[in-house]
Amino acid sequence: MFTRSGMRLVWLGGVASTPSLGLELRPSAGHYVNVIPEGNQPRRVVNYADNNNNFDTTCNLRNLTEFAKPEVRQMAGTVADRKWSSKWNKVFDAGVYDELLKLPLRYKLHPFDVLHQHYNSHLTPNEGDTAQLPPGVYEMPATAKEGESDGEPYYYAVAGKVSSVGYAPPLGPADPLDVLPFFVHRDSNGRLPGKIYSMNTKLLMPNFFMRIQNIEGNLFRFEEELMKIFPTKKIFVKAHCIYIYNVGLDGRDVLHHWLYGLGF
Repeated sequence: MFTRSGMRLVWLGGVASTPSLGLELRPSAGHYVNVIPEGNQPRRVVNYADNNNNFDTTCNLRNLTEFAKPEVRQMAGTVADRKWSSKWNKVFDAGVYDELLKLPLRYKLHPFDVLHQHYNSHLTPNEGDTAQLPPGVYEMPATAKEGESDGEPYYYAVAGKVSSVGYAPPLGPADPLDVLPFFVHRDSNGRLPGKIYSMNTKLLMPNFFMRIQNIEGNLFRFEEELMKIFPTKKIFVKAHCIYIYNVGLDGRDVLHHWLYGLGF
């Protein structure tokens, strides 16, 4: 119980980067050192029993990988790697963005491929006649010498529009005719608002809330959209910021996906 394991973190409430509830879904590879993997020898007669024949009926991946039959273990599968987005590294998850597109949000979001091109600085144009260059990339028609046909145009990027460190300027609203009643400012490092705080930092309490600052305009219209995105969370609007309780880093990722989709 008190070994340094994932289940210990789960029972103690988790940390800021791990969910505070749920089972340990990490594979138990390396759990036992220098143990030959199983061959064709028969399994234990009693399921969910250890070497001392003690039962552990917890339905976690470790039981599945050690005691269950092969097809059940195949069904359990390996956990897909979670691409964590950090302060300096934004990861755009198509699954998160698809869930946002399903919600009855009031304001239009940019298509995911436009965002993906924009924030990954794809400098090559799309195939087809209606190809649009990514933001910040411009076409320079090649000047033909005398007696030669026009050469292939080349593309160049304006410094400050495309960044090697992943910064991209805001796209602007997806619908230019629809006025957003709020505006979200980035900070001087180009990051969107949304910071995670512990509810009691002195006691290292693993319950968190998110504070959203730098919002200008109608905060209540902003809160209406947040209530659609986080329908089960407590949201408080104050004069200078908005608080969302019981959300962690994944909630901040969802918020940033939505703000990037709005064009901020």
